[in-house]
Amino acid sequence: MSVTLRAKVAVLGGRAVGKTALTQMFQSKGKLFPKNYKLTSGMDVVVAPVPIEGTDAIVELFVCDVSGHQIFSDMVTQLLDNVNLVILVYDQSSRDSFEACAEGLKLLMGVPSNKGKSMRGVLVGNKHDLVGHVNYDADGDGTVTVAEVAAANEKLGKLRQRAVELDEAKRWATSMGLVFMETSALPPGSAIAEPFKWCAQTFHQAYEEHLGQLVS
Repeated sequence: MSVTLRAKVAVLGGRAVGKTALTQMFQSKGKLFPKNYKLTSGMDVVVAPVPIEGTDAIVELFVCDVSGHQIFSDMVTQLLDNVNLVILVYDQSSRDSFEACAEGLKLLMGVPSNKGKSMRGVLVGNKHDLVGHVNYDADGDGTVTVAEVAAANEKLGKLRQRAVELDEAKRWATSMGLVFMETSALPPGSAIAEPFKWCAQTFHQAYEEHLGQLVS
């Protein structure tokens, strides 16, 4: 028998860390990327069904992309009511955005309906493309062409310094009961679906465990 579950997922982070791009790229399966930065007005909600591999279950994620702008701070507690899972996003080239994740989590857990919950979720280091390495042999054929050199040099000119070491990000995530993932929402995207799939699978697993307890 097929089962459809519904989970509310809050996507939190500072301004311009790529929350909206990540959410839209996931929903559109990599086809939609906002080329111009647009301020999220309070909260945008997208619904994304995620089939659970090896089962007949589908988890519908109600993904709530919450604005990181200060002018919407008074609305946030209403928007974060009854959240099941959280995705905290930071820009890997910005330490301030990493530190803002702690504030976002504190704000989420301060909402009355979320107090006392064991909030599961993902810490996402986004914009991996801006702090990654440059590969001059892009196609891996052992020969570096003029075009590959030009493309690699263009990317090299856009790279930024990594502001938070991966070990530090992973340690903080673990201390908060979160898992850590790296992503890039820049087309064609890198691991953009993984945080959302993890949320769906985790929610389904919790449902199965609760069902088992009721039966026993």
